[in-house]
Amino acid sequence: MKMVDLYDSPAQMEPLIVHDARPLYKPLLGLAHELSEASACLDAALAPATGRSLARLVEEMNCYYSNLIEGHHTLPLEIAQARREQSDTHLKSLAAAHIEADKWARMRPLDTDQLLPSILAIHHQFCTRLPEAMLILPDGSRMPPGQFRQREVSVGIHIAPAAHKLQDFLERYAAFYGQRLAWAARGGHSKLDGIIAAMASHHRLVWIHPFPDGNGRVARIILDAMLRSCGINGTSLWSMSRGFAKTEADYKRALALADQPRMGDLDGRGNLSEQRLAEFCTYALGTAIDQARFMAQLFSLEHFQARARGYFHRVRFDLKPESLYLYLQAFSTGEFERMEAGRITGLPERTARNVLTAMLDEGLLESDSPKGKVRIAFPVHALGSLLPNLYPAGDVDILPPGATATGSRRPRRQPSRTSPAGKPPRKDRG
Repeated sequence: MKMVDLYDSPAQMEPLIVHDARPLYKPLLGLAHELSEASACLDAALAPATGRSLARLVEEMNCYYSNLIEGHHTLPLEIAQARREQSDTHLKSLAAAHIEADKWARMRPLDTDQLLPSILAIHHQFCTRLPEAMLILPDGSRMPPGQFRQREVSVGIHIAPAAHKLQDFLERYAAFYGQRLAWAARGGHSKLDGIIAAMASHHRLVWIHPFPDGNGRVARIILDAMLRSCGINGTSLWSMSRGFAKTEADYKRALALADQPRMGDLDGRGNLSEQRLAEFCTYALGTAIDQARFMAQLFSLEHFQARARGYFHRVRFDLKPESLYLYLQAFSTGEFERMEAGRITGLPERTARNVLTAMLDEGLLESDSPKGKVRIAFPVHALGSLLPNLYPAGDVDILPPGATATGSRRPRRQPSRTSPAGKPPRKDRG
């Protein structure tokens, strides 16, 4: 690779955002406003404890889809096991590493001064949890966690900036997008501008390609963090990674097109194409809106009640029918005291306690202590019925604990009534 082929000046990364005086900007502003509203409606729709339980589920979903984009198929069950126990396979280690890096990013505010250190820290958090064998690069060298690459790379036909100039590119990236994050805190137009900037920053970080490997995962985690800093998806109830994975060909095509140089005098004033950057932002904003609306419909009380009735009355008829009441109470209120089980179910105290215990044993409810309040949980074996289309059906088509190979269990009672499950959301792209 010849030095003449390499980008060596941060000016070659311009434009970093679509200029607000350009006709391309106004449609992006409308999409950012649409996303802000859709995400706010979702955040406000759920009880806080229910939102936290669902956010943990979305952490696992983020991991699944981000790994899928990178060509690693980690099953939801493997991901759930990885966060509960010591990983014993490379895929489980990969899942645990992604979840912990994502969790680290969610627990720390992202501001102007922390943008560049956070990029390094997320890569470090991810890589240090991988087995040594997964840090070995194709050429036999070892990837140092949390350190910028020291050699030249190309991705497809894109040749990334020169390694010895990475610091200059990343300082320019952090200064510009960090300032947009700071302005977004003002709300109003500045917030919407920050959302657009976050989407543009995702391409530019992938374009810089700061690490030997792991760039895509780090860039997606940082994108989620930047959106949260703009006041979007603060409860982490939807996932950019799911949207990108569901439209993977479009995602990779939009990224590649935004690598293109300026296409004539009407295409902005930077080295790279402003038109293509606007197209990427349009795609990313549309994907985000789609995901926020999909989750809002999936988690709506009306739709969830219908699916829960179908699950407890048709799929899990071995559980007492009153289990449904406990589950819906936890979903709608967030959590409840154990002593309330009798009132909620209408059963005698001892019977109600047994029903509650069975739900806790199944992982459909959870608690922080043997006597603490209980809240809703979402075990992998129930996701296909309770939250359809969250994952591809075959990847969550597993037996509940104690089931036989044919899927039957020793029934505690015969089915008594049925209720149709809710239909899958209409607008999600698959």
